[in-house]
Amino acid sequence: PPAPAPAPAPHMNMNMSTPAGGDVSFEVNTSLNTTTQLKTQPQGADGAAGDAGGGGAGFSPVRVGVCTMDKKATSKPMVAILTRLNLFADFHITTFGDDLILNKPVSCWPEVDCLISFFSEGFPLDKAEAYVRQERGKNPNFMCLNDVEKQFVLHDRRSVYRTLISHQIPVTRFIEVTREPPLWDDPDGFEETEDAVTLDGTTIMKPFVEKPVDGEDHNVWIYYPGGLTDGEGGVKKLFRKKGNKSSEFYPDHPGKVRRQGSYMYERFMQTGGTDVKVYTVGPHYAHAEARKSPVVDGFVERFPDGKEIRYPVLLTPAEKEIAKKVNIAFGQFVCGFDLLRSEGKSYVCDVNGWSFVKNSEKYYADAADIVRHHILHQLTPHRDVQSSQANS
Repeated sequence: PPAPAPAPAPHMNMNMSTPAGGDVSFEVNTSLNTTTQLKTQPQGADGAAGDAGGGGAGFSPVRVGVCTMDKKATSKPMVAILTRLNLFADFHITTFGDDLILNKPVSCWPEVDCLISFFSEGFPLDKAEAYVRQERGKNPNFMCLNDVEKQFVLHDRRSVYRTLISHQIPVTRFIEVTREPPLWDDPDGFEETEDAVTLDGTTIMKPFVEKPVDGEDHNVWIYYPGGLTDGEGGVKKLFRKKGNKSSEFYPDHPGKVRRQGSYMYERFMQTGGTDVKVYTVGPHYAHAEARKSPVVDGFVERFPDGKEIRYPVLLTPAEKEIAKKVNIAFGQFVCGFDLLRSEGKSYVCDVNGWSFVKNSEKYYADAADIVRHHILHQLTPHRDVQSSQANS
């Protein structure tokens, strides 16, 4: 039976900085690192899955519910993975749909054995949480592929960093500056000078990154010291991609930090102009890609077909251990996060929750097989044993 549901994350209303003003970096154990790569079991000649999959006569299919917004449920990666899961007789997959999710009480939602549910814009996460409580009360073996309650943690960057630190996952030096409406007064111990911000004795020098604590707010600003860029200082504003733009530099910005809200401040990392995006499926599988950082010039590099240019990346043993820890710490079986490589070390700077690789057939096949084996192992382990023997 699944472990008891964790308590919801407490309301974040305190300021925090990394200890002694230093980066939070840990020794990692790479002895347990493995990479799972499975092959999709072929169909029989009649189009049905073979008996080795465990979905033959005498077994009831596992009821899998896809509870997410239609835009996500019908995306290319999701359709590719669900289609591969449907190649077998192991599962009966039901997509809830926007109307049911938004307009019907959870008592009207279908009963399932396994829930695939994740937040996106407009999704009522609190409603999904109520559904999970309802189903667990009726079915002690009910499981969530991605822990619904823990997804609330991803909405607050302060709680994300606290979770990373508590699981000994390296992050860069930072401070939290929490202000309360309507006055938005600076907290005690906060100081801003021309070249730095300080909280309770921890100083972050320019260039530094200013992130809203709201995990869904992507208006991240970078403040430069005078003389580092063309002229004197300035601010680079990052945002969600708009066409071929992802950032804009404002050389005449006075350099004063934003006050109308709560923000995190962390030191700017020199990464050679690239960001690394990591996509995990379970704790032992990680796919990584690099892209040009929006910090470089704000222009998105694209292939002739319009897709953003990304390059495969080999993770180091230490980075694979980080990927494993992130997957477990946030309870998200399918989970993406951002990695910064700087000065010979790697740091996690953001955790995205449910994220898929785009345009990779191998990833789709791997992800579908790993998800399939995980669900069967949790709910019908005898069938997973049969399936594993057939694949060996």
